[in-house]
Amino acid sequence: MKRGVTVPLGIGLAAAGLTVAYAAYDTRRALVAWIAAYAFVVATVLAATILVMTLHVTGAHWWRVLRRVFVAVLGTAPLLPVFFLPIAASLELVYPWESPPSDLPRHIERALAHQRVWNHPQVFLPRALLYLATWTVFAVLLRRADAAYLKEPSPANARRERVISAVGLPIVSFTLTFAAFDWVMSLQPGWVSNIFGLYVFTSGLVSALAVIALGSWLAMRNGLTAGVGPDHFHAVGRLTLMAVILWTYIAFFQLLLVWVANLPAEVSFYAMRSRGAWTGMDVVLFLGRFVFPFLILLSRSLKRSPSFLAAAGIWLVVTTALDFEWLVVPAGGHALSFADAAPFVCIFALTWAYGAHLVYVRGRAPAARPEVTVDPALEDALRYRSP
Repeated sequence: MKRGVTVPLGIGLAAAGLTVAYAAYDTRRALVAWIAAYAFVVATVLAATILVMTLHVTGAHWWRVLRRVFVAVLGTAPLLPVFFLPIAASLELVYPWESPPSDLPRHIERALAHQRVWNHPQVFLPRALLYLATWTVFAVLLRRADAAYLKEPSPANARRERVISAVGLPIVSFTLTFAAFDWVMSLQPGWVSNIFGLYVFTSGLVSALAVIALGSWLAMRNGLTAGVGPDHFHAVGRLTLMAVILWTYIAFFQLLLVWVANLPAEVSFYAMRSRGAWTGMDVVLFLGRFVFPFLILLSRSLKRSPSFLAAAGIWLVVTTALDFEWLVVPAGGHALSFADAAPFVCIFALTWAYGAHLVYVRGRAPAARPEVTVDPALEDALRYRSP
């Protein structure tokens, strides 16, 4: 079980060394890649948080046998402020509203001048601190409520989880939306999309469910999720299929609205992502994030296979990382680079190691008692049959 922590930790530290070397070679380029990787992990963690809150509010029970994995993913939120530090220290190197290029068109200059009121560092950084503090607080509150419920599964503790989730659901959703505007959308001078925050959330939801599928399979192999059966993986698979369709829907309508409006500032977003190697990335994302997952996840038997769902999870995590590379890196006029993999591996592996630590070492269910005997709601979860 310790290997589940030490192996990704070692990979993450090695990737951190490569990231430092990358930054020494080309600081600005490495920072842009770091923002892409950071946005990828933030979206994944917060989508998992929103998912758990939704499950609490709706009173769903089927996921209780997998709660250790669900809670571990959202429990990694305290790492997010640490990974934000390189961005906070280098705003002038990557954000055009802080250090605008000299050759911008007039309409872009006007848009940047308008954005500086909102994105001035004296406003941008306190707002970022507010986002990060909010996410950390709700992650800690949910983990503590989860621990209290497993220790004493009373109606009062169940109500505590629901109240925290009901209060946190709109707050986390709105802060994720505005963080997407601030940290990612503002990289593209003059470009605005009202559904961009929803796009980031749906992309993160695909990744969050993929991580949960992979983590649940690994936890099951190590005997940490007693009572888990094909029906529970089928439920995760159905949610994953829904997330894939939802992401595709949002991505299509964002493109459609830009296409219909035909405004230079908006069209530039897609124009920059339709040149050179980025054209190939467009095809990879369409096939790898929609066509293949959609066709495969339609199969009931495949969704009920833990090993298959774990393999699909790996695929979807990688393609989500490519999606955030596609979102962020072209904004600065950069070409596609394999060196960008270092920041992605660094942040994701270190986050995975901490999440594995929460699952393996700091699991909330007492070791002397199987998890299935602790939570009364597990009786419903064990009887769950996926339609």
